[in-house]
Amino acid sequence: MKDFTQEFNKIKKLIGSDEPFAFSRFSDGEVTVLQNNVVVLAPDYFIQGDLHGDEARFAGQYLPEEQKEFYPDEHKFFHDRLVEAFKFRKKNYFKGIPAQNASYGDVSWKFCTDLYGDGDTEHLSFCNVMINANYHRFVTEIIPQFSKKKIVMVCNENADLSHLPFEVVKDFRCGTNCMINDYNLIGEMLKWVEDHDISGHTFLFSAATLSNYLIYQLYKNFDRNQYIDIGSSLGYHLGLKGCAYRGYLHMYWNQRLLSNEIDVWN
Repeated sequence: MKDFTQEFNKIKKLIGSDEPFAFSRFSDGEVTVLQNNVVVLAPDYFIQGDLHGDEARFAGQYLPEEQKEFYPDEHKFFHDRLVEAFKFRKKNYFKGIPAQNASYGDVSWKFCTDLYGDGDTEHLSFCNVMINANYHRFVTEIIPQFSKKKIVMVCNENADLSHLPFEVVKDFRCGTNCMINDYNLIGEMLKWVEDHDISGHTFLFSAATLSNYLIYQLYKNFDRNQYIDIGSSLGYHLGLKGCAYRGYLHMYWNQRLLSNEIDVWN
């Protein structure tokens, strides 16, 4: 059993300690790729395994920073690399997976725990550990810690860093369907870390499934930094319109309401 609040506290403590670690989020989209099912987030529809969205409901929802396409027959290489990233084990390398009470959560949770194997859940956590009911604490307790860090940001080419409440010493950008189109960013970042002997930095990733590839390779080769998959949690600060439909962001920043959605792991 895992507790949503305690898992947040664990991540917060690691960030504050300056101890090297990695946290990589395998949310619903990543799990669908791990299952080797089709994923399409297009401007006017989506396909995610057996789920399909029609044009009327989803028109305009998926802006360029949110769009992706994964077809098992065409993209086997990317599926296999994501499985590698998920199954990789190393001290302080944590993976967040869907909760049992999320949409299709129990099925996704069982798939992930089975794929990880050995009944070992020590390095598994909630993919939503920094959002939903924990989001207010992320804003008030974790974001302020970033101002004390040497931050490296990995985010969409449309993101505006000028409104972040902390300084970014280096940023790397990606575009549409970055898990495939920007896969070469891995080599660029590995070279930068090695050439500049980067140590004691905190890397923040807001780059969809590309984040999983990057965190895996960076922590495997250079485990002297913190690598944190923040997902869409800074979407409001970055001015990314594609994040506007995410309920927890809309509630917090526009309606000034706190989410009470707690993820469950029994």
